[in-house]
Amino acid sequence: NPKFLHLHEGAPPVPSRDKRIDQISYPFESTFDPEHLSKFVRTIDLETFRRLCDARLEKCVAHGEDVSDGFETYLRHSGITCDNYTSADLTSPQVNRAFSSTRFLGYHSFDHEVGTRDRYYAYLRWAPSLLTLAEWASSVLFNGSSYAAAHIRVADAHWEHTDCRHTINGQLVPSVSCGDGLNAINYSSIAQELWYMLKQTDQRLLYVATNMNCTDIRLMRIALMLSRRNIRLLCAKDLLREHSGDTENYFVSLAEQEICYRAHAFMGSKYSTWTDTVWGTRMHNDKSSANWMFEELWALGIR
Repeated sequence: NPKFLHLHEGAPPVPSRDKRIDQISYPFESTFDPEHLSKFVRTIDLETFRRLCDARLEKCVAHGEDVSDGFETYLRHSGITCDNYTSADLTSPQVNRAFSSTRFLGYHSFDHEVGTRDRYYAYLRWAPSLLTLAEWASSVLFNGSSYAAAHIRVADAHWEHTDCRHTINGQLVPSVSCGDGLNAINYSSIAQELWYMLKQTDQRLLYVATNMNCTDIRLMRIALMLSRRNIRLLCAKDLLREHSGDTENYFVSLAEQEICYRAHAFMGSKYSTWTDTVWGTRMHNDKSSANWMFEELWALGIR
């Protein structure tokens, strides 16, 4: 279930993002490469697993207070029910011993407290069709040229209030995704921060992945400001959508993550799981020296 990917264009007029996305699901093999995963752990396709367990799980364990909430979407889309939900401290030695004999274990790769853990990227690789789409886009857009990439995750009706209350080292830091226009990092600051990254890495070509439309006036203003410094900004999700036929933007979004991973340098939105996925992939593959966050640069006075 693509709950943490931006599948919509722009900000919806009502807080409907999760309601809509909760109705969408994709087979694992359409997103990840099961053959690659099977090199590390035994794998089983969902249909076979469902038959073996009669579509019922004996126990679902989660860390947190509302233990059933984290499972509901995944189980519903999988056609599986759970007999018993329980919460446990998974760092406890006693709990680890209790689950040492567990036959099946699932996990969500994003941890709300520490972000995406880079070690997961040893196991997960995009599906071949996604890599082919990203490769096609790279050849059309860059033709072998070096480029930088950025993920600009502006406010939508789902996150806008939460992302206005972050701090860094005790300093109140507005987020790119804050919905309060007075406190959000605006397009002129974003352009300045992008210029800082491009200047530091000597790049002249910038790919932008964003939940804005490519024709959004804010993005056009950023592009104009950077063009005065001989920077070319590319936003190509419309091109990717047309080529792939992906009307929901799901595979387009994943292909853009791969494009951002391959970039010489990357700048993201600090409180976005989309950015976190790209960051984790880059860290795992030794691309740790040319990564920035808009909010962290803002806190350093680069605005």
